[in-house]
Amino acid sequence: MFIVSLLFSFGNKSHGNIIKDIVIAESRNDFNIDSIPGKIPLGIIKINPIQPLFGEIPFSFELLRPKERSVQFQVGLIFPFPKKSFERRFFEESGENGEVSSNGLISYRKSPYNNYGLSFKFEFRKYGRYYYHGPQLMYKNCFYKNSIFSIYNGYQTESKFSNIIGFGYILGRQNDRRNIVFDWYGSVGFRFRVMLVNVLKIQVGKTFYPNSTKSISTFYPFINLGLRIGIKLWKNHPGMNAT
Repeated sequence: MFIVSLLFSFGNKSHGNIIKDIVIAESRNDFNIDSIPGKIPLGIIKINPIQPLFGEIPFSFELLRPKERSVQFQVGLIFPFPKKSFERRFFEESGENGEVSSNGLISYRKSPYNNYGLSFKFEFRKYGRYYYHGPQLMYKNCFYKNSIFSIYNGYQTESKFSNIIGFGYILGRQNDRRNIVFDWYGSVGFRFRVMLVNVLKIQVGKTFYPNSTKSISTFYPFINLGLRIGIKLWKNHPGMNAT
């Protein structure tokens, strides 16, 4: 809730109308103070300083378009936490008697801390005077291979391959301090996940169980709150000679 409140209160220069107001000529919001003579903004390169805490490093580029619109592209690198980390053990030891659980909200198969993978996100933004909004599309592919989990007083070795697509709606506010941009946002929507699980080995004592393969499909809602920090890129103003 703290981040939500900051969406509409942070900073002394609002980029709700970032595309229209950052120009070299006079503007009603005085954004020309930070402009480079003979230049107009092309886009913004951003990073998310919070997401690495959840096993992902995202990089974004927002391409500014006419009529207070923009398109943002994001690529994320998904990485696993160390096996003995608290975050990873929390998901992998939350079942009965400290054993992993494959069901429920807290599941080692749904953990964000034991995967490799990539994520892609697209946002189509419309800017108002104080905020921006628009649809959001995402795709994520993540997996782990030959991972060993403690289960049923024994051990289970399995591989997981997960594909997730999602659709949401984002509401945010951008603030700038010279060339540095702060992008506060929140989004809600739905995701559809198809998870292929290959159980390679189950050993309980001296007993071994046969391998199995199953596909698990899940449709679920989501909510995201976050912050991106970026740097503006500039281009020559049309009709003016660069100096």
